[in-house]
Amino acid sequence: MSGKIHILSEDIRNKISAGEVVERPASVVKELMENSLDSGASELTITVENGGHTLIQVLDNGNGISPDDLPLAVQRYTTSKIQNVSDLFQIDTLGFRGEALSSIASVSEMVLHSCDGDHSGGKVIVKDGIISDTEPAPDIDGTQISIRSLFYNTPARRKFLKSPKVELRKIVETVRQLSLGNPESNVTLIADGKTLLQTQNEDLTERINSLFDPTYGENLLPVSMDKGDFNIKGFIGNLNLVRSRPGEQFIFLNSRFIKDRLLNSAVYSGFQSLVKRGEYPFFVLNITIPVDQVDVNVHPMKTEVRFKDEWRIYHVIKAAVMESLKEILDTVPSFERGKSSFLFNTGQQTDSFPFQNKPPEGYGGVSNGHSHVPCMEN
Repeated sequence: MSGKIHILSEDIRNKISAGEVVERPASVVKELMENSLDSGASELTITVENGGHTLIQVLDNGNGISPDDLPLAVQRYTTSKIQNVSDLFQIDTLGFRGEALSSIASVSEMVLHSCDGDHSGGKVIVKDGIISDTEPAPDIDGTQISIRSLFYNTPARRKFLKSPKVELRKIVETVRQLSLGNPESNVTLIADGKTLLQTQNEDLTERINSLFDPTYGENLLPVSMDKGDFNIKGFIGNLNLVRSRPGEQFIFLNSRFIKDRLLNSAVYSGFQSLVKRGEYPFFVLNITIPVDQVDVNVHPMKTEVRFKDEWRIYHVIKAAVMESLKEILDTVPSFERGKSSFLFNTGQQTDSFPFQNKPPEGYGGVSNGHSHVPCMEN
């Protein structure tokens, strides 16, 4: 009698991996943009059709890929960014896992066209997991990756896609996040023939104005603080940029957009009595710390990280925000300096906590071996 345990085929393994990396069209845009930025690209053009259902294309002017490496680039666990185990603890690139292109190719029709400047252009086509031989292609200044018919071979996944309008909104959100974290890059987003976003090499203030509204620049407060080997830099909005819904809160780690409820709560705590339940201030903050102080190898989406000392970062962020808001906080009579708004050892609110009776919707507990704190989704 034969055993019940068997080895999964390469095709099934790739599709399982794709389920972790490719949730929707916006996930594809994120992975391709990160590869472009890692390649040194200063110009990126993202083109989508039908909310990414039909086409997702990213063209960049990065270093490119040699014709010999093109077939290797779309295989699983192939990367130019790490070579040994120790590199996993010194990651200074946005991508590194060697899964993105193979995962995307396993659930779509992919055309990878690139030129590295030292060789003529080359192109490979991937369909049904089969990688074509490298074909000669026109020289281009960088790399162009075209993704068509996303999830065409996994109908169960395809049926969970939202309408083109909803998926496009998620793509815009993703492009905005990466553009905020890399303001020196020129980014253009074209959807169904219309240019939705177009930025130039600019400083962060100008980038915020480009991606949101020119009036934002008039209501920004700079944040800058150095504590040992930590640096917090960016902007928070004044009270004119407080909104009734979340969505304009951005935290970056070494230019990588991350989702961290504890760090978000640090910003809200810094605002103290200036915001009330259900109000969300604007912020774009970049945390610069040595790469050996953080583990980014937590989840295939790479938006979750682990810090060696997250509470230290929490307090540095809160202090930086309060310093930026100092003039405003000085005008609030009821603000009690030096009094903690949260009792870390008990997890109980104090009277000075700005949200009366109960925390706002979206707050919850986060536990990583620490006491629970009020925190907010990114």
